[in-house]
Amino acid sequence: MSDETSQLEVAKPIEEGPWTPTRRRAWLSGLALALMMLLVLGLLLARLIWLPFYFGLFFFLVAGLLAGACSFRIARLARPVSTGRLIRGVGVVSILTTCVFVIYEYRSVAATAAGERRFPEARNAAVNAGKSLQEVKSAVTDAFNRTLDADYPPGGTLGYIRWAFASGEMHLDVDGSSDKVAISHTGLAWPIRTLLAAVLLAAGLWASFESLRSGSPVTNVLGPGEEYEEEE
Repeated sequence: MSDETSQLEVAKPIEEGPWTPTRRRAWLSGLALALMMLLVLGLLLARLIWLPFYFGLFFFLVAGLLAGACSFRIARLARPVSTGRLIRGVGVVSILTTCVFVIYEYRSVAATAAGERRFPEARNAAVNAGKSLQEVKSAVTDAFNRTLDADYPPGGTLGYIRWAFASGEMHLDVDGSSDKVAISHTGLAWPIRTLLAAVLLAAGLWASFESLRSGSPVTNVLGPGEEYEEEE
């Protein structure tokens, strides 16, 4: 009978109780800190995502765990937090972070479109004319953005998403030099990879925040005088 009672207690929905200003402030501050940390880490993630064999996705899980662990120190004052509120909070942070991450990715691809070995004729012409290589890189970036505007309206980040999904390849002519700009994740691989990144990010945050559903700190350390119970 006692086992059945304990199972019913475990299955009982979490009661948040009065949502006081202090608890609300702690919860929102925790989410805000997690979001700010992830936005900064997004600059790094936008580059790591291109690691071979999708190894870069692993770092989205690590980023979620890291941001969640730090922000938990603030958000714990809001406990107990219902499962629904926890899912909504983790979901909003993950979606916002993924959107900004895609913006970072687009800007990174545009800024590095010239690469180190692309457009050699344009580079040689710039050196012979006494110009800097940065001018060539800027010209390639401008050409990349103009092509997105013309062929994948409305251009910008949305145009980049359309381009990545359609082909992920682009031939550009800059100062008499023609070369190809391409990314490794194209077609269906791009949205699937991006969705997986968001899911892993959310998984890391959830793992860090999950114990907020408990009304008291969760620990596996026995307190003074507590008896050890063996499971049969």
